Amino acid sequence: MENVDIDSLRDMLASEDPCLRRDACERIEEGRLNGFVPALTEALRDADPGVREAALNALTSIGGPEVAEAMVPLLKDPSAAIRNIGIEILELLGQDASSALATLLKDSDQDVVKFAIDIISNTRNDEFLNLLYPLIKHENPNVRASAAVCLGKLRDQESVPALLSALEDQEEWVKFSAIEGLGLMQDRRALQPLMRMTETDSGLIKEAAIDAVAKMASAVDASAVLQKLEPMVRKGKDFSTGAIVELLEKVFSAGSDFRPDPEFRKTYFAFLTRKFEEETDRAGQLKAIRGLSLLKMPEALDCIFSYIDDQNDIDEETEALLVDSTVSVSGRRFLPALKEKLLKGGKSLKVIVKALGEMRAVSAVPVLKELVSRVGKNELREVVAALESIGSTSSIEVLYDFLEGPDGHTRKVAARALASLAGPAAVTRLFDAVRKESYRDVMEEITDSLALIPADSVRKGFTSFLEDPNEQMREMGARGLGLIGDEKALDSLKAAAQDRSPSVRKAAYKSMARLGFPYAADVLIKGLADDSDDVKLSVLKGLNGWSGEKIKSALVRSLMDRNIWVRYHSVLLLGELGEHDIENLIIEKLIKDEAPVKAAAARALERLGATAAVGALEQFVNHPDPSVRGAVESAIETLRC
Repeated sequence: MENVDIDSLRDMLASEDPCLRRDACERIEEGRLNGFVPALTEALRDADPGVREAALNALTSIGGPEVAEAMVPLLKDPSAAIRNIGIEILELLGQDASSALATLLKDSDQDVVKFAIDIISNTRNDEFLNLLYPLIKHENPNVRASAAVCLGKLRDQESVPALLSALEDQEEWVKFSAIEGLGLMQDRRALQPLMRMTETDSGLIKEAAIDAVAKMASAVDASAVLQKLEPMVRKGKDFSTGAIVELLEKVFSAGSDFRPDPEFRKTYFAFLTRKFEEETDRAGQLKAIRGLSLLKMPEALDCIFSYIDDQNDIDEETEALLVDSTVSVSGRRFLPALKEKLLKGGKSLKVIVKALGEMRAVSAVPVLKELVSRVGKNELREVVAALESIGSTSSIEVLYDFLEGPDGHTRKVAARALASLAGPAAVTRLFDAVRKESYRDVMEEITDSLALIPADSVRKGFTSFLEDPNEQMREMGARGLGLIGDEKALDSLKAAAQDRSPSVRKAAYKSMARLGFPYAADVLIKGLADDSDDVKLSVLKGLNGWSGEKIKSALVRSLMDRNIWVRYHSVLLLGELGEHDIENLIIEKLIKDEAPVKAAAARALERLGATAAVGALEQFVNHPDPSVRGAVESAIETLRC
């Protein structure tokens, strides 16, 4: 900051106007004026919250040990708000606060020592370990508890013995914090001591111990832990659902050779179904369902259905979990319970149908077919998707039925599925479907699906469409031939470009442009002289990415077209060609043509790097059309760089 008037800033800080006081803090922050640290510290007590925030920002921006030392007295302030501001600033100062924190850890005020530990804990600063170790035996239990959690967060392996000794603390809160710290460390030396606590302690300590064990146990450890807990679980002793599920996930993870006996499954199934019924929140119930799915017992379907029936809506993530759980507990079998629930309909139908698709349950196809007349449009789409996933001969037959169904989206999905599953065998039925289709978007989707089938009969089918009296069939023929990407289609497309219907000609030119054969350029260029503006615009869009002298000459001719949008797109494409011999022509369009073409010309000149055009562009910086002004300003800025 230049020409700082120190006296003026002091006057502003002393002003009765909070806006002036805040402005002063902001100017001090801008200049990082460390001579104002005492004044800024005092401003942290200002009655105006804006001034307090500005002072805090200024102090953290100035930084340095001097600011940290200025915060130390705030930690002893009788006001909790002031103490919290001091703590916040010390945390934000990072390494600049190191010296001050080292002093605070030895302070005679035990509350201040705890504040210092909490700051170190939140900033994960591990340079104070030697000062923290003794504090695990501090006379104040709050200090000991904070030190235990802090050591756990710092994850220094040498802290483990100190944390293990804290498990014997007389204060339950300190023991709880030591368990939390060991859980964060995830050091296996703590496993057995924590296991003993799950057997001997009660209440919060036992809950914390089992949570910590679940975090640090390996798959082998987890199986030992669960087997050890099994008798207590059977007797009805309570444990955290999350911890038990976390342990189950480990014992049933890939690579684990744990093979539980039926009694083990029965015990934990009873535990988790009880927890499911006791849980009052959705997250807790889903956690229990996750655990039940790991046990792979079909009886768990009741919990899944019960959960779904109780919800008004289910998000995608939850639905995916429920589908996976259904697949898991069913063992990929179409169980009678699934069939019964499916035929009843209701909220579970969608999850069950998706699960059957994932299972590729061929035996479910007849039931899925039976649903056609019973379910709504959205459910029907899921049924089609499931049949596609199943992919059996019987499911293909059902998909043919859907191809003639009442819902357009279902017909689309069925066509795509048949192209994928039946391939060439579906060609005739799919062409019939195109002929019968009344909705254009569905017709296009079936055409696109047909084009994916690698069969000569598809090309022949699209070619025959070009002779159809129906204009839309000829259009679909041209569209399909372009999607096939077959060189043999080019002659047919050239003929289609002479069709009496502009829509067919558009599709033909678009397809030829998509094919990208260089020798098709002469035919494409002819499209720029078509009687229909729509056809010419379609050709211009298709020419994006093409280059060459013939293309350039055709675009130059199109600059004289009567249609403004043909001229607009021609100018843009000429800019993309990157050839400088047409700069004067584009400048002429900038000067003489209508507003949209002027804007396109400015963009083209910018794209070409036409520095000689700056003078011409400057004539239009105040043009009334904002699109012209914006394009011109951008071009001038670029070309002057």
